[in-house]
Amino acid sequence: MARAQSPIKVHESTKQKVRYAALMAGLQQAELVEIAVDEYVERHREEFGRRMERAREALLGGKASALAYATGVSEEDVERVGGVSAQSGSRKPSRATSNQASSPEGQSARGSQSSARAASKTSRKSTSRRRSSTKRPSAA
Repeated sequence: MARAQSPIKVHESTKQKVRYAALMAGLQQAELVEIAVDEYVERHREEFGRRMERAREALLGGKASALAYATGVSEEDVERVGGVSAQSGSRKPSRATSNQASSPEGQSARGSQSSARAASKTSRKSTSRRRSSTKRPSAA
């Protein structure tokens, strides 16, 4: 049976183990890896089953449950830090500005008056490059 070529990246020490083990077993390296993976999956079948069942429960449990599962925290922790919005129409979360994130009132730590003064003193600068006042010689 022809084997598909799909290289996998492993540490050099692992490559050496595969080479030596295949040589000792009288197998090709690909055959040894195939047997080893089959044995690993068989030995861990129950663990994989438990993990799949937990993932299924999390998905069926709703958004908070799925988020808790995906992040590795409890559902209580998800609720404690703000929970999951019940809105299903908008997929993009709204972002807080730096001022809104600074304090509960939506103002910066310096207060809104000092921010307004600073904003009025700052002149709007163009982001485009300004031409130099020196003229370049024309290529005539």
